[in-house]
Amino acid sequence: MPDPLHVTRDDIVKGLKQLGVEPGALLMIHSSLSAIGHVEGGADTVVDALLEVLGPEGTLVVPTFTYPADYAESDDPAWIFDPVATPSAMGAITNAARWRPGARRSVHLWHSVAAIGPLAEMIASAGGDSAWDAESPMAWIMGHGGWLMLLGTSYQSLTAIHIFEVEFGVDYRREYDVERRLRQADGSAVPLISHVHDRVDSHPGSDFNRFGTRMEAEDRVSIGHVGNAISRLFRAGDAHEVACAMYAADAKAFLKQGDSITPNPYGRHHANLKGNQCVVDPERAYPTPSPGRPHDD
Repeated sequence: MPDPLHVTRDDIVKGLKQLGVEPGALLMIHSSLSAIGHVEGGADTVVDALLEVLGPEGTLVVPTFTYPADYAESDDPAWIFDPVATPSAMGAITNAARWRPGARRSVHLWHSVAAIGPLAEMIASAGGDSAWDAESPMAWIMGHGGWLMLLGTSYQSLTAIHIFEVEFGVDYRREYDVERRLRQADGSAVPLISHVHDRVDSHPGSDFNRFGTRMEAEDRVSIGHVGNAISRLFRAGDAHEVACAMYAADAKAFLKQGDSITPNPYGRHHANLKGNQCVVDPERAYPTPSPGRPHDD
């Protein structure tokens, strides 16, 4: 069995530039550190490389979700969300990013994001108590020329599709409020009400790879690799346009149509303790689980 691919900051910078990441961009990523290989310096190196390529005018956004499926503590009615201290359940890269000086994190019980750069404050403070409606931080990214990247993950990780599902008013999600508490800067705790758009019981499961296959068929995705990670970069506006067309033709366009999920045409899918990855070579992904979490996508 080959050793994990050894990857340096320069390797990551080169891969990002070849993929098409440009200085000054507004970029939201979904990532898997282990898919890249054995990164010299770990998650901080990946964040360093992303910020280097984006430059001082660019803004990086990462999901810092704490949904109960990944972060069971948040299902406890007594739980307190602390934007500073509560870890992201979305992996090492997201946690490295949220700790950066100047990073800002949005406030939502289960679906917060963290942003670094000149647009960080606007993104983190956008909207109200929903993470997915038209005024939410993620919708703000979609509506302001944002780019989306999948770094070693499949389209199944593309949570931006939930923005489209809420916009379209799909019949397989139900809305309700969840109340917990929010830790404030002075240490006090205040009520936190978060509006959620959960799956109905009959939900068959998502197949966002159907959307990705359509995007790639229409040549709207730049595909490359960063280390061992298959990487995909595309405009949020293109994603919205394709999603609109797919939903207009089929109201179940983002759902599983049978027992399996549509395969991606590029890269090899690899499921391990860290989650579902999309890689060049599964045997060259870094194998050690992240401390305290079952996956790092």
